[in-house]
Amino acid sequence: MNITFTKELSNKAAADKEASILIRMTQNRKLKRMATGIKVLPELWDPVKKKVKKKHPLSDQYNKLLEVKLAEVIKTYSKLLEVNGDVTPEEINREITKNTTSNFFDFAYGTKMAEIKSRNKMGTYRRYDAVLSKLRTYAGKGLSINRINYTFLKDYSLYLKNKLKNTDDTLSANLSVIRTILNEAIKHGVYKGSNPFEQLKLRYTDNTKQKLTTEELKRIFNTPLPDIPSLLLARDFFVACFLAEGTRAGDMMLMQPGNIINNCLVFQQQKTGTQMVIPIVDQLWEIINRYQDRGRFLFPFLNDADVINEIVVNSRITYVNKYLKELAKYCGIFKNLSTHVSRHTYTDLALLATDENIYKVQRSLGHSSVKTTEIYSRRRLSFERVSPVARIINLINGK
Repeated sequence: MNITFTKELSNKAAADKEASILIRMTQNRKLKRMATGIKVLPELWDPVKKKVKKKHPLSDQYNKLLEVKLAEVIKTYSKLLEVNGDVTPEEINREITKNTTSNFFDFAYGTKMAEIKSRNKMGTYRRYDAVLSKLRTYAGKGLSINRINYTFLKDYSLYLKNKLKNTDDTLSANLSVIRTILNEAIKHGVYKGSNPFEQLKLRYTDNTKQKLTTEELKRIFNTPLPDIPSLLLARDFFVACFLAEGTRAGDMMLMQPGNIINNCLVFQQQKTGTQMVIPIVDQLWEIINRYQDRGRFLFPFLNDADVINEIVVNSRITYVNKYLKELAKYCGIFKNLSTHVSRHTYTDLALLATDENIYKVQRSLGHSSVKTTEIYSRRRLSFERVSPVARIINLINGK
């Protein structure tokens, strides 16, 4: 008997108000639903088009993944139909579950790795791929998802530490990738045990984030520099990231004139997908205007790039960091200056300028750890927010 397939949103929302997107199989008026592992707020689901709405920051990626998952279900149905002549939704579900749970690496590349690739995060993809390759060497290519329990992870940790001489940070970074994929398997309902990472905590070295003092930042702003275009551009880019409330270098590098709306920078963070609205202060306008005729981006780093992805953007950031080290020497700063130092410095000074109001600073930075109510309020674009940058500049100037 024929089976029809479609996508739908669950009518059961989680505590965070997001609901699961399901694949519904209908046979003789009987329904069977399969989880896709993707959740969205109900208002971001189009029940007519059966798609995630464009308003969602990951709509393109999620819709691609949903099509892949639906195609997998239909393909499984066709194969079973050829063999059995008659198929039930329960048999399709068992077959897909069997396929996805049989191998950790097949599951990883078919789900999380496919998602990362669809988002064009090639640097992240390569990092995950290296971690999976190391795990494959240790456990073999036939590693089952359900073999990954607390004992397995503890043994693997000892292997990384004693055999490969990995540091605690490297060890934790490797386990973090495994944890991400295991969490994905739990979302898909294919991991049968309790999450071993509830008992196994990752430990990183407590390194203090490099940041500048107000005096050092003042030197960055005001030190006369030789007429070296790359050096001047690196300083402008660093200062622009700072004045744009600690905007990440990758986001700033991708900024175009179309991101300027109502005297604000309006964009979605590449890392989190968070919608940001950053008021443009006068000092930032001065920098933007210096490069307004240099191409389609606010800064001219990517104008000659045939392909723009995470690897290309990171290579341009490396170029900027090279000249920031030279800038530090001219300014008499004995710290490892990089684009991300602007973000750490902004965070530190923003707390000072807002009387330690961590809520305001989290909103300014667009951290993914902001409370749920605050995240929801940011979904409405507000051009009325007052930037703390003006107060920070007064602090730098001793006012």
